[in-house]
Amino acid sequence: MPRLYVFSGAGLSAESGISTFRTGNGIWTHANIDEVCNYHTWRRNRPAVFRFYNQRIAECADACPNDAHRLLAQWQNTWGTERVHLVTQNIDDMLEQAGARQVTHLHGDMISLLCTDCDYRFPRSGAGLDPGAACPSCGQVDSVKPGVVFFNEAAPEYETLWRIQQAMTDDDLFIAVGTAFEVIPPERLLPPTRYGRYARNMLVDPAPRRTEFFGVVEHEPATVGLRNLEPAIERMMEGG
Repeated sequence: MPRLYVFSGAGLSAESGISTFRTGNGIWTHANIDEVCNYHTWRRNRPAVFRFYNQRIAECADACPNDAHRLLAQWQNTWGTERVHLVTQNIDDMLEQAGARQVTHLHGDMISLLCTDCDYRFPRSGAGLDPGAACPSCGQVDSVKPGVVFFNEAAPEYETLWRIQQAMTDDDLFIAVGTAFEVIPPERLLPPTRYGRYARNMLVDPAPRRTEFFGVVEHEPATVGLRNLEPAIERMMEGG
């Protein structure tokens, strides 16, 4: 039976009111990346780093999963985590709130802290990220950072992309949702046998880019585009 791989970017959560980082009036157009999201400099800017990500958390406090999150979670619960793989660049937890049971966060998340001394990741204890939180493993405080992957920081989950690329067959389905491919291009996601306008490569985005890799392109926001694809996805996942 075919598997479904869904690769999502900020456009998946945009309809939930969560700001994008790169497109339009994104966060990186008015925030200093080198100050708040650079692994080489974050320790000397530690108060600003925690303040910046706590502002992001506050902005997301009233956000709720949208229909696109719920549909992806529904697909994973219908066909199981072995067949439906949800891989996201997003640092929010909207997919989990929608009921998804397994999500790969390529760039980390805002619900955890990471000790850079011993590589121990642990959940935040309150509504925000506590800059005074000590690592439960080694006891360090100053080495603890937000669980988001910074620029110039290793991203362990990128290994997952390689495994997916190696495992994907011609029968599997691949959907890219709400991404401009500026960080991770299609060449890193798809095996060479699926380059070009392959019928089971699908793209959902109101301003789609890199369309030469996709046989089906929905020029729509995530909620509309995924609903439009739903009948075909269900038919192909059921072996039709």
